[in-house]
Amino acid sequence: MKQTLAATLLVLTLLNVPGHALAVRDDLGRPVSLPQAAQRIVTLSPHGTELVLAAGAGQRLVGVATGSRLPADLDALPRISAHGGLDREALLALQPDLVVAWQSGNRATDLDWIAATDTPLYRSEPASIQDIARTLRDIGILSGTAATAESAARTFELAFQTPCRQLPPQAAYVLIWERPAMTVGGRHWINAVLQAAGYRNVLAHLDRGVFAIAPEAAFAYSNLTRISLNRSFDHGAADDLADLLSRPGPRLGEAVRLLCTRRLRQPPSD
Repeated sequence: MKQTLAATLLVLTLLNVPGHALAVRDDLGRPVSLPQAAQRIVTLSPHGTELVLAAGAGQRLVGVATGSRLPADLDALPRISAHGGLDREALLALQPDLVVAWQSGNRATDLDWIAATDTPLYRSEPASIQDIARTLRDIGILSGTAATAESAARTFELAFQTPCRQLPPQAAYVLIWERPAMTVGGRHWINAVLQAAGYRNVLAHLDRGVFAIAPEAAFAYSNLTRISLNRSFDHGAADDLADLLSRPGPRLGEAVRLLCTRRLRQPPSD
């Protein structure tokens, strides 16, 4: 155990040596390489912002996606909107040496344009909890904060080791949207969150991600526990939980804690 820890610390030390080439592969398996630690990072999704902050690279941010939550000392950072298309001039003006994008949430043409400018581009598209932890480590490598990122990744992984994992899993229906009715199948990271909290997605047997479901079919699950990712923006407990669950980032660990507490208070299902 001590030898393994020593080896890990040695690797992290080497990765933080100035001038040492830094290289990882993003969620699409594409290589991302920097000649030195990134000093000017731009994120194009709220979950990307959260990953950069958790990795200890918040002070390297020069622009963030609209909708990002920031600590008070960074709240004045420029917001870069990408929902209706990227403001390319605004991005170029920030002169980033690393852009953390969202493969399925940002326009493909915008991402291809960024790549064509030779700006290092990390495409985030986490399909699992393991992907989120790996991305934390990757951002730590690219930003020169590998030790902090490693600690955050370990804390995130440990958040999924709960007493609720030992309980009989209680069937639950995952609500993504009311109208039109949308839910998730088994090909989604939310299933790992539910498992850690003592629940199981009643539709996990379907090899799908987010999909539309007939209102009649959704009504058939109305007697089950409902796990909602649909925001009401009233800042109530349910809305706060939905906010935590709505992004594949490090705050999912807090969502697991809240859901596990909720599960422990519920009677077992048949």
